[in-house]
Amino acid sequence: MLAGRPENPKEGIVTASQEPFTIYVGMALTDAPVEFREDFQAELKHLLRQIPGVVILDFIGLVNGSNTDVSRYDKKCTQGATLCVFILTHPSTGLGKEVAYREAVEKDALYFAAVGARVTRMVLGELEDRNCPLHRYTSAQEVADIVRAYVMQKLQP
Repeated sequence: MLAGRPENPKEGIVTASQEPFTIYVGMALTDAPVEFREDFQAELKHLLRQIPGVVILDFIGLVNGSNTDVSRYDKKCTQGATLCVFILTHPSTGLGKEVAYREAVEKDALYFAAVGARVTRMVLGELEDRNCPLHRYTSAQEVADIVRAYVMQKLQP
């Protein structure tokens, strides 16, 4: 699948006068456990693709493209997506940069961490300063449900 293109061609169809509602999911890849970056990521993105009118922007990943390609693409996605969903369960320098890029453009973001996952006080303090909740989850379905409710509220006329 190409980045940002829905697997099902009928998903995410928009009219010429309407911009697609794009979601970028930021999460640790490089040092995250394999089951997290493969199973959790795949399940979450599958669930998010079920939200009507949404296009999920995909990672370049750990093996495709150059380091520069990844850096430029991730920056473009985090700055340009309608919504960023940040999964803070596993620490990551790249994820931290994505959060900073998003904060710089002052656009919507939702933040999640697994129940029991440690999140740095700096991140917690930043979220508190901005009155932005950290949602705790036990499953990809819980994350998707919160994102779905948020998107449906935003897409209401």
